[in-house]
Amino acid sequence: MTAAAPEAADAAAEPPPVPADVLRELRLTWTPRPDPDSAGRAARHRLAEATRRLIEAVKTVDPHDAEAMLESVADDVSDLADRIASLTRVGERTPTSRDLALHERSPFIGAANPIAPPMSITGDGPLVRAHATFGAAFEGPYGRVHGGIVAAAFDEVMGCAQSGAGALGMTVSLTVRMRRATPLYTRIDYEAGVTRVEGRKAWVTARSYADGELVADAEALFIRAARA
Repeated sequence: MTAAAPEAADAAAEPPPVPADVLRELRLTWTPRPDPDSAGRAARHRLAEATRRLIEAVKTVDPHDAEAMLESVADDVSDLADRIASLTRVGERTPTSRDLALHERSPFIGAANPIAPPMSITGDGPLVRAHATFGAAFEGPYGRVHGGIVAAAFDEVMGCAQSGAGALGMTVSLTVRMRRATPLYTRIDYEAGVTRVEGRKAWVTARSYADGELVADAEALFIRAARA
């Protein structure tokens, strides 16, 4: 009989269970918070939303016969960026748990991240659901969502599913099958669930739908980091 490789045996080793209170706190990191805990955070959320609108406008504006206005706006935006850059950054002080939460910083569900669609994720345990509407910033083929964005969105949703189940792993492999093009400006619904857990490994499957029709599905393997 051939002995298992040390890496394989280590990955299959049964990790200690994640305490229930830790799981509850973890789920809060990707659960939308309708009530910012400070006026500053609420203002940053407003700024992120305004910046999303700006990104959409820049991506879709027809540049012909608009050179003077676009040059002026570019100067204004550059000045605004300089003003914001002069403020204290999160990493320059001890961040709070909310600063580090996915629902603040994620490129998909982060309320404070201007490149987030944003996506909303809900669920309790190993099954989660999500939805997002992708605008022009996420375009690949004309009128369609870029394939890399489709894959990354699955990674976000599936990662939340496995963490909600207590797996707490990092993505090791991700396979996405495009059943049809994912449209822009259309609500895309997701569902993801953990299908199997073995030691530090967790397997997750997911699907996405547009107007009730399947547009893509995915499978992923997550592995929880070994204790140092």
